[in-house]
Amino acid sequence: MASQLDRLERILGGKFERRDARVIPGTQSVDGVEFAYFSDDGKNQFAKQFKSLTRDVKPRAATRGGLNESGCRITPPDGPTFHAIEYHGDVEGWRKDVNAGAIGLGLLLARIEDGNFVISDGRRFPLSVCQVDFK
Repeated sequence: MASQLDRLERILGGKFERRDARVIPGTQSVDGVEFAYFSDDGKNQFAKQFKSLTRDVKPRAATRGGLNESGCRITPPDGPTFHAIEYHGDVEGWRKDVNAGAIGLGLLLARIEDGNFVISDGRRFPLSVCQVDFK
């Protein structure tokens, strides 16, 4: 007999992501999507930081698509905490806008590369030594 979750997935036509099977954003490529991480400023709530990241970038490079939060935080051994974001559509334009926004706000950016968490200040850590939290 199918579980209620299985039945619900059949009705909705898709699978739910299981907590014990979460994928760290950026560890698997997704066509048309790029993942990045921005450092927590230590002062503001996530929502305010996320909105501020590209709000004041002028002129805006991205012409289509969007920027979303990815529900994941990574903290390397010596900090700070980084929040996962993803952008799609005009990936190159969004990359430029995120970089400009981070510079304007004094934030670090990071990415995942070959199982390592690579930070824009030159630090690199294996993901296995970082704390990963999902929201």
